[in-house]
Amino acid sequence: MSVIFFPQRPLLKLDGRAYSPVVLERIVVAGGLAKSFAVAAELLKRIGEIDVSSRQVNNLTVLVGQELAAGRDRQTEAYADRPLPRAVTRVAPSPQLACVEVDGGRMQTRTAGAGPGVHEAHWRETKTAGFFRMKTASHAADPHPELPRCFADRKRMKGLLPGVGETPAESVAEPPRDRVPDWRPKVLFRTCSASLETSECFGPMMAAEADARGFFAAQRRAFLGDGLAYNWSIQRTHFPTFEPIVDFVHPVERLHAAARAIGDDDAREWTQYVAWAAAVWQGRVEEVIGQLAGHSRSFGPPPKDAEESDPRRVLAETLTYLQNNRSRMDYPRYRCAGLPVTSALIESLVKEMNYRVKGTEKFWNDGPNGEAILQVRAALLSDDDRLAAYIRNRPGSPYARRSSKTTLANAA
Repeated sequence: MSVIFFPQRPLLKLDGRAYSPVVLERIVVAGGLAKSFAVAAELLKRIGEIDVSSRQVNNLTVLVGQELAAGRDRQTEAYADRPLPRAVTRVAPSPQLACVEVDGGRMQTRTAGAGPGVHEAHWRETKTAGFFRMKTASHAADPHPELPRCFADRKRMKGLLPGVGETPAESVAEPPRDRVPDWRPKVLFRTCSASLETSECFGPMMAAEADARGFFAAQRRAFLGDGLAYNWSIQRTHFPTFEPIVDFVHPVERLHAAARAIGDDDAREWTQYVAWAAAVWQGRVEEVIGQLAGHSRSFGPPPKDAEESDPRRVLAETLTYLQNNRSRMDYPRYRCAGLPVTSALIESLVKEMNYRVKGTEKFWNDGPNGEAILQVRAALLSDDDRLAAYIRNRPGSPYARRSSKTTLANAA
């Protein structure tokens, strides 16, 4: 029986051994979950009784990751090649709420093929997208009109907002805990995509994944991101029927910086921040824009060489941010429609991605090898068991079932 091998196998210096799908899956899972390939090899030996070197774990993980990337690219090309207007994929049951969220991470790469050691080390942005099938409900009135307690609590905001501290002189009574029913949508199922590619390339990948999940036929659709322009370019180009929503946390960070810029007293700064945050939460964005514009005129325009902390620059940038994103900040309407208003899910997903790929001591080969580890990690963070399913039916494996269609295709 002839066996078709992945073209990269000789380059990766893989030997001729054919691992069973179970063993290969364990090796690749360890390579994608453990903090390093050396730790993965040690775990495989001690717990899985699989004696394999860290180099081989590296090679096999990269190999499968490159194959997953090739499969992703084929899926994207097939989606792009559909005649326009594209017929959307439908699944049963149709998602009640389809939510797409996107954010960026970081990984350190090096130039490949330059010999032993680290050559031309540089940081690359990783793009991660989460696809969340959700259960939700609509509401006749805003189910949570008051600013959530967490955003007005110094203790809880210390880790998010720079310069926040617990003022010893404060004697303000702690606000009561929210006693409203939890209106937030519930996640039923998630999948994940990640890449080092540009946003122009990543957008079609996201669209193909969303279509495969039946997201374009969902009853309700939402697209969440921060204020970066490329996120909304992806939304307008590939997800025009999705409600665009700016993660509420991002304007909160901007408003706190602006409150600090105009204040000279910690207590007054915090009071101003809470007032602005509450106004934006309640949909009064234009009111906040008007107040910021007044402060910006009072301070004057920032000079070209203004430092990041210059109050004039902080006010101008916050004002521009709100003006550019106000159409995506109608939070009361989103809550009434049962849509999410924060991108906490993708923030968490990026952290899970970074756990494996990010580190000052980690250097991934730039290009296909760096892309490969992202694909393995994304597969492991998805609920569809795609890694195991792929390995069970992996092309070229002597263990994969060979249908008559596959035999004819290989013969051709």
